[in-house]
Amino acid sequence: NAVRPGRLLTWCQNQTHGYRGVDVTNLTSSWRNGVALCALIHRQRPELIDFDSLNEEDVAGNNQLAFDVAEREFGIQPVTTGKEMAAEAEPDKLLMVLYLSKFYEAFRNSPANNNGQSPVHYTFVLKKRKT
Repeated sequence: NAVRPGRLLTWCQNQTHGYRGVDVTNLTSSWRNGVALCALIHRQRPELIDFDSLNEEDVAGNNQLAFDVAEREFGIQPVTTGKEMAAEAEPDKLLMVLYLSKFYEAFRNSPANNNGQSPVHYTFVLKKRKT
């Protein structure tokens, strides 16, 4: 059951909110420079990406970093390469929806997936439910 693009966009906006240089308004050009992808990963696992060291101009490098980390840590297969992202005016929407929905599936149930609840509260709710 695939996530609707509208819901995917809202989820991505929530996940990347407040990150420097990240303003997700769509599922294409907002992702081109790779910084939003790095933010998405950093939000879940801050130790995997040194977000403050990213350079918005290094489109190929940012994307390749995100693709490599996502594949290694979460088993999410890349749909393109950093070089290809840099060469395109904007990424292909179908490819990005496909790719980003894999993050949605992987992270949606994780404690860091903050829907107005802090991870601490999330854990507390889970423990409470078990008893």
